[in-house]
Amino acid sequence: MIRLVVVDVDGVLSHGEAAPLDFAVLQRLAEFNERARHDPTYPSVTLCTGRPVPYVEVLMQAIHGRYPAIYENGAGLYIPEPYGFTWHPALTPAIQMRLGRLQTVLHGALVAPDLAYFQPGKSASFSLFPRTGVALHELSREASRLTRAFGSEFAVEEAASCVNIIVRGIDKAEGVRWLSRQTSISLGDMAGVGDSASDVPFMQLTAWAGAPANAHAGVKQIAHYTSPFEDGPGLVDILAQLPRPG
Repeated sequence: MIRLVVVDVDGVLSHGEAAPLDFAVLQRLAEFNERARHDPTYPSVTLCTGRPVPYVEVLMQAIHGRYPAIYENGAGLYIPEPYGFTWHPALTPAIQMRLGRLQTVLHGALVAPDLAYFQPGKSASFSLFPRTGVALHELSREASRLTRAFGSEFAVEEAASCVNIIVRGIDKAEGVRWLSRQTSISLGDMAGVGDSASDVPFMQLTAWAGAPANAHAGVKQIAHYTSPFEDGPGLVDILAQLPRPG
């Protein structure tokens, strides 16, 4: 039985950065979570995203989420009940200090010359967005070069619209493992919904996976169900297809 559905945000719950939120979809998820509070056969929904924690907290309030949500690509958990936040245990003070030095290097080489900008609000992972006229793959290549100077401790991932720099070993998949440990909900009782290549590792951990119509081909290949609808409406459709008891 699926007890918890772990959902990516950009490209699944929403269209992505700066796009209007679909409040009808948020309302459906809130209704889904409210039913789960009273019906043990009904799964809850939570989030797994690279977004910073303030954004995740607001979305979790909107969807009435009660289980922890993963932010900054697995680096942290927002905990609604009881209210709180926690960083992944692997994020030691020494690693956070080196993250600060890496951010300074990236800022000097990419942000100061106006080639890219950081998504604000992150402290354990970074998202670099290219300025107009800068190709994403070029930004990714240069960020990778700069990051390699710090050894193998950090990894660079090219997403649909940005470049993510994360602590190696702390990603969405590790975030879902950590979520499982924190909630005592086994991976075999979870479902995953994602749209991009970076979502595949966490989706492969869960017992069941779904993808909206706009998902990357590799995501659709591992999904148990691919919705004919995109983004939020696709997510609502996927939730209706979840395996149910009996």
